[in-house]
Amino acid sequence: MDIQPQFSIKTNGKEVAQRLIDRVVNVTVRLKTGLASDSCYVRFDNLEVAPIQQPKPTDIIEIAMGYKKGNEDKSATLHPLGQFEVGEFSLTGPVRSLELFGNKLLWHTALKAPKQRSWPEDPKKPKKLGELVSDIAGEYGLDAKVGAAFINIELPHIEQNESDAQLLTSLAEQFDAILKISHDKLIFMARGTGRSLTGQALKEVVLTPADILSWRYDKDACREVGDVTAFYYDIDTALRVPVKIGSGSPSVVLPYVYAGKAMATRVAKAKLNRLKRASSSTQISCIGNAQIVAGGVVKIANTKSDLDGSWFVCEVEHCINKQGFRSHLVCEQLT
Repeated sequence: MDIQPQFSIKTNGKEVAQRLIDRVVNVTVRLKTGLASDSCYVRFDNLEVAPIQQPKPTDIIEIAMGYKKGNEDKSATLHPLGQFEVGEFSLTGPVRSLELFGNKLLWHTALKAPKQRSWPEDPKKPKKLGELVSDIAGEYGLDAKVGAAFINIELPHIEQNESDAQLLTSLAEQFDAILKISHDKLIFMARGTGRSLTGQALKEVVLTPADILSWRYDKDACREVGDVTAFYYDIDTALRVPVKIGSGSPSVVLPYVYAGKAMATRVAKAKLNRLKRASSSTQISCIGNAQIVAGGVVKIANTKSDLDGSWFVCEVEHCINKQGFRSHLVCEQLT
């Protein structure tokens, strides 16, 4: 039976794709790990005799993609790819078109506003990482989802002189975590492990040569690292004490002096894992698959190359246009 790409475009909750199906030229959704990164692009054929109503800045676009079997399939399962706020649009001519550009919803302005405050307010009560993420999430009406490995980490005193987005991004980088807002949830979880918030193995999307249109595997020897050393301050001896994670060379020494041994150990381990992942990467174009998401895992099989194995998806772009449904992935090796 004929398999055809299918998509849904809702504007402020109302389906518009079916009404304008013959005038949709391109639907693209880009998903990344990190804050303020997901975006969409939709291009319509904007006929002079029947112009499409121009969007308002408050309009919300919701996009889903998938496949249907033949023209009579009314129950095709579509995978939601997110809701986006129309931040920009363009009109072109003489070949008239309307192009919409959308960004992830809700938090992208307030979360970026600079703030000055102390964590914790009471120096006698150390702040845990899970509490800090929950406090910030609550300020924006979000539900915090923090991985078990991070919940009880005691943070040193933090003087915040930056936006909440910058603070959270800095902490995510320090602890090698995924930071993302999805479906009204602020997620802070281990990056590149192939496991969920609960520690369960993520479901892998399997890609074989029959699914892959093109691929590129990169091995960067300059990013390979044997060990990472971090320092912490020993109050009793008033000395900097090194903590080394890994073995071999080359070595990386972190410049910052941490408050305690546990913190220095976590940061050094996170840095080593991040550098190990970055040394091997791949870019893949495949037949469209909306089940592939940023922060997820794909398993490449039967290419008989270094590509075979499980990969952490850093970025994915899903695109439906006159060429069909294609997905483009940027991946790092799992740790």
